[in-house]
Amino acid sequence: MKLLFVEHENSELRCERSTLLIYQNGERVMSVPIDGIERIIVAPHVVLNAGVLGFIAAHQVGLLVVNCRYPERTAQLCGMLTTDVERRVTQYKLLDETVFRLNWSTKIVLAKTVRQYQLLRKAISTRPDLRHDLFQATKQLNETLQNLKKENAVNSLASLRGIEGSASACYFNAYAKLFPEQLNFHHRNRRPPADPVNACLSLSYTLIHHEAVTALRIVGLDPCVGCYHELSYHRESLACDLIEALRPLIDAWLWELFKNRVLNVEHFTTNDGACYLNKAGKQHFYGAYYQKILSLRKLLRRYAQIAIKAVIHAD
Repeated sequence: MKLLFVEHENSELRCERSTLLIYQNGERVMSVPIDGIERIIVAPHVVLNAGVLGFIAAHQVGLLVVNCRYPERTAQLCGMLTTDVERRVTQYKLLDETVFRLNWSTKIVLAKTVRQYQLLRKAISTRPDLRHDLFQATKQLNETLQNLKKENAVNSLASLRGIEGSASACYFNAYAKLFPEQLNFHHRNRRPPADPVNACLSLSYTLIHHEAVTALRIVGLDPCVGCYHELSYHRESLACDLIEALRPLIDAWLWELFKNRVLNVEHFTTNDGACYLNKAGKQHFYGAYYQKILSLRKLLRRYAQIAIKAVIHAD
């Protein structure tokens, strides 16, 4: 078992020797050797004490508390992974290297836009009824790509963010049309998500962000110090950098889940304008996520290696 999900009401995590114990309503229902786990994902109502947290960290296991209703209360724990202080010092110095940051950030936006373009191009063959809208969107994204590839086309991070924002708005306008009207997905929204697609997008991005933080810690980089994303309180900016190019892959995966009815409107509950996966929906979502994360985790580890090489060569 690589990924452990604990979300049932009245659940508690305990530990004994080298084993995690799961209790429900005070009764032990499962025991899992800690050596067989890489990540633990728990709901905010799951009970675990400081001793369990220390036990998890000591075994280099990542823990993520996912709070869908209040995303700002999402929490994560990473073990004391091996790091290299010299790499981090060099990383901090790069904050003042405008050319390095702009080059790195442009590559991120290019990779993201290419995958957005590819997703919509693929969709044209399966949604001929949307051919005009999808074609217009891919045309605009392609123009963005050609401009980004021109030498000295972008002269500041602010202008790059403007370009990326316009491309993403165009992309999501077309992407939203791929979903059935009953899902009521018309644009990207958060905090809280107002429809099933946005609920899954927000949850998926949160989960992959945690994976990015872990990948960066493993190679000895500080997840909080990025290039494209500015320093901000309580944000791992470099992890945000890392997952930008993966977002369209997650978008494509979620589209497939809804298209193949692995997820549908019956798997969601709406309360006070906020939409969340219900119990059955979580089972379907996390079952599919476990399969998808294996390939995404490999990509993140490769991107983390690219990041560390960029830092080393910039020194």
